[in-house]
Amino acid sequence: MTSYTKYIDPGVEKFIAESKELENAYSEACEWISSLGITYKKTRFGAYEKDVGDFLTKRSNETSEESVKIFMNAHMEAHELIRIKKAFESLDSENYLETIKKTVAGQKFRNASDNDQSRDFAFELGIASRFLKAKYDVDLRSISDLIVHIDGRKLYVECKRLKSYNQLEKRVRAANKQIKLRLNNDVSTKSRGMIALNLTDIINPNAKPIIAASVEEYRDMSAFTLKDFVLSNKPKLSMSRHKKCLGVFTEFTTQGIIYTDRVEDMAFVNIREGNIYQYQLQNADTAFLNGFWKKLGNQHIL
Repeated sequence: MTSYTKYIDPGVEKFIAESKELENAYSEACEWISSLGITYKKTRFGAYEKDVGDFLTKRSNETSEESVKIFMNAHMEAHELIRIKKAFESLDSENYLETIKKTVAGQKFRNASDNDQSRDFAFELGIASRFLKAKYDVDLRSISDLIVHIDGRKLYVECKRLKSYNQLEKRVRAANKQIKLRLNNDVSTKSRGMIALNLTDIINPNAKPIIAASVEEYRDMSAFTLKDFVLSNKPKLSMSRHKKCLGVFTEFTTQGIIYTDRVEDMAFVNIREGNIYQYQLQNADTAFLNGFWKKLGNQHIL
């Protein structure tokens, strides 16, 4: 048996949207929050709406550098909310309302605090949205972070958002132990587990925008960065590995600027990179993983 790194976005497409289209989509996402009984303008998402509007209409009083920093932060958060709204809007809100309420709290900037649970819950919703877009049923009300129903089987997903590299080994070990507990209490022998790690604050702790000459160059940089991290940390990603855990899904998000000589080719870019570090598995479990992992990527935000 051999472990593998599997890319979530093989042959990924380039999704392009005009700034006005994204602005409108974000406004709709904020209104969707309000429809759930949450006054979004009093949350960090209300601040992002203002930040995006100020930047696009050149109303910001900040320096150019600070203005771009504020916009890029809002741009990334807006993408996440749009993605969540698109995945969850057609579902019964009772299944996820409490998680949404916890998600909208927190600091405006993701690196402003070492303990921001709102983004922990946002990561759970982000992972859930991947499975929902892949047409799988997701339960957010369980003792596990997520239970995904795939072809009549349960997949317990433990989500961990890491703030520092020093947490990596400890959090993977804890996730494997949690999966062991879930599976020991499950009467079905077909249920399996998976760990999901958000590495954004490790790989790019200061949220610096990436400058590239093309989307393709930026995409390659993103893929190489995550691949290098995973391959360099295989022992840590395997800590206390449980035999029925399929592996570790890793994800990180960056913001970029495509800077070229042609003004019409310049753009802001958001990449949510992901892959799966597959544990050593029996053939049947490998087949189960292969049946769904490719569906978790290449997903348009709109």
